[in-house]
Amino acid sequence: MSRTRIVKGTYTKISQEDHNMYSQESIISRAMKWISEKGNAKGVSHNTPSDPPPSEIKAKCIVHFRSKNGWQGEDYGFDWMRLGETSNFGDVDYENIITKQYTDATYTTLESNINEYDGSFKKAPVLYSKLKQIYGVYSIPWKKKADGTLENYYCSWLSLYPSQIKDSKTNQLTASNFKNTKAVLSLNIEVDEEPDALKFKENKFFKISPMEISPKTKGKHNLKNFVTIECLEEFSNDQVIEVIAVKKDNAGIETSEVAGRLNVWANHAAKRKKTKFLIIELKTPELTAGAPSKTGNSAGQKELFENYLRQALIEADVETETIDVSTDSHFKAGGKYVIGGKIAAYYQPSSNAPSGFVTLQNYIYDKLKTQLKNNKISETKYDNHYIAIYLGESGGFVDASNHVIALNGYSNGRFVVLFPTKNNQTAAHEFLHSFALPHSFTNSEADAKAQFTYEYAKTENIMDYSHHIPETRYNLWKWQWVIANTNTK
Repeated sequence: MSRTRIVKGTYTKISQEDHNMYSQESIISRAMKWISEKGNAKGVSHNTPSDPPPSEIKAKCIVHFRSKNGWQGEDYGFDWMRLGETSNFGDVDYENIITKQYTDATYTTLESNINEYDGSFKKAPVLYSKLKQIYGVYSIPWKKKADGTLENYYCSWLSLYPSQIKDSKTNQLTASNFKNTKAVLSLNIEVDEEPDALKFKENKFFKISPMEISPKTKGKHNLKNFVTIECLEEFSNDQVIEVIAVKKDNAGIETSEVAGRLNVWANHAAKRKKTKFLIIELKTPELTAGAPSKTGNSAGQKELFENYLRQALIEADVETETIDVSTDSHFKAGGKYVIGGKIAAYYQPSSNAPSGFVTLQNYIYDKLKTQLKNNKISETKYDNHYIAIYLGESGGFVDASNHVIALNGYSNGRFVVLFPTKNNQTAAHEFLHSFALPHSFTNSEADAKAQFTYEYAKTENIMDYSHHIPETRYNLWKWQWVIANTNTK
């Protein structure tokens, strides 16, 4: 939201006490004559920007929303500010891993390569401050840190599909047949002063079960898989599910204070994306003497990337084709797409490619168009699809020394190429690149859509390289939902 104030005369603002201004971006002051700043007591200082003071959670108990026990990205999208509460991989205090990546240990030069991950990472307090605002931050007046400052409360984010859709003409609700309409969540509760009741506030868009929370006695309570939230119908504005603590005074008069908040991402028709995908299983000849021909195996892949993309409200409409190049000389030993018994998909840098070389994905797509034409099907049938090519042979890109550098997969525009070394997240990872999502460790100086930079292999995010160590990747952050959803065709 923006506001412009135009005053044709003199504009004067007087504060009896302090006057503070906070901005997540720039503050610009401009005068046609001069600017004067004066601090009578302590002069004028310019320091590292501080955060605006957060609002308070006034209840003497707090309720944090967390994913269900053992959640691996299925059933719903969920994001929360990690605080290092458990020993689970990825649950590391984000204040320590929101960083900038540098090429050197002296933190002199920012990394400008979007794929580089083994540089030096330095904490970035300004970025962390910005991230806090995405979740929504509140202070807890009765809970202090070791340094005397107040503990913060961070809202979590949930994405769900509606179980019913309202007909625009009849206004009647009918079953949507979407998956991901329910979320089972855990609650972490800390009580300083026991309320008479701790319960969810009614919200017409959701069915919440149970509505009342117990135990609510003084102390900490970790309630695994405690609450089920079902989205009843679509909504165009982000919603808030609140937990309220109710206290009665001696006269029986009730007072209510918010004890917890869960943000739910808007899920109306304009936000829900249905995107067309094509899987191509490529049949290649023997690359080495005595080896059989191999066909790329996409079994189970559709369900995997559908599962992850739904977190960002992206539905996949998937078709499958097989392309047979087993008699194509370009895929035999000495052919343009085979070096050292491996598939040579593209050259990096491209200037090293042989004259007339066509990248693997473009060559295969041309083969597909010929196949469609021969079957009297429009050659343009898949021109608006995202296309994944599955190979049965290992391969990658060709470097400046003419060696094939092995890859699990890669993304190029609307094309994704997947080798047999892929894991269960590779397809989703590469498709998300096609939807403009950068790696989690990429600097904004390398890719403007890298709103935040996280230290390499510290998160369970699909866009991290945590499989290197190896750990399973399965979630997307709320800010990534927005980018992927916006850039999906």
